[in-house]
Amino acid sequence: MKLIFNADDFGLTKGVNLGTLDACLHGVVRSTTLMVGMPAEQHALNLLAQSPSLKVGLHLRFTTGKPLTSGKTLVDPRGDCWSKEYIARYMDFDAMEIADEIEAQICAFQALGIPLSHLDSHHHAHFHPQILPVVKEIASSHQLVVRGVTDSEQVKGCHYAFCNQFYDTAVSIDSLLSVIDQQQGLCDVLEIMCHPAYVDQPLLECSGYTMPRAKELAVLTDPYLLEQLANRDITLCDYAVFS
Repeated sequence: MKLIFNADDFGLTKGVNLGTLDACLHGVVRSTTLMVGMPAEQHALNLLAQSPSLKVGLHLRFTTGKPLTSGKTLVDPRGDCWSKEYIARYMDFDAMEIADEIEAQICAFQALGIPLSHLDSHHHAHFHPQILPVVKEIASSHQLVVRGVTDSEQVKGCHYAFCNQFYDTAVSIDSLLSVIDQQQGLCDVLEIMCHPAYVDQPLLECSGYTMPRAKELAVLTDPYLLEQLANRDITLCDYAVFS
């Protein structure tokens, strides 16, 4: 089985960036997704020179910061993206505004001069019923794989599974290996979402998920994990596996 550990939130804070870098250099992470238009975006870009093996996708933003476009259905009365709690029940998105925002974020990513690996989103917003069809259409036009979408042309014929269980109280080597063992023989490619970070003040101020990120980093860089994956004949990879 091939295994993708994708570190979300690259570009959110410097602590997140440094945690992602170390999870690549000293651990199992080979893939990350960048949030364009966030305060630590340039810092993240600078770190990539130290980790040429780290592939970078786009972490679409609909639930944090400000959008890159002026779509009225994308923002709350203050002009900020809707909160993740509100977006769960919000059904008034304009499809054209969603498309414009996705294209703007892709364009901003491409302007950084790095290859775009794939698409996912902050707080899984791309699974929203009004957002997902637009994301899939745009991803297809750019020939990009989308996290958790199994019916795209690129993924067709490959048994791909996505796991979001390595999170919060379930962060441990034992629970991680249990998930992997459950998927052995059921899929060809397993993606595990992760959020390694050094918890810094900006993260404490902008995220509700903080201290477990440090534990994630410890697990993802533990030599025992690498040893156990090798024993299971698991190959670490990134989204290039779908090429």
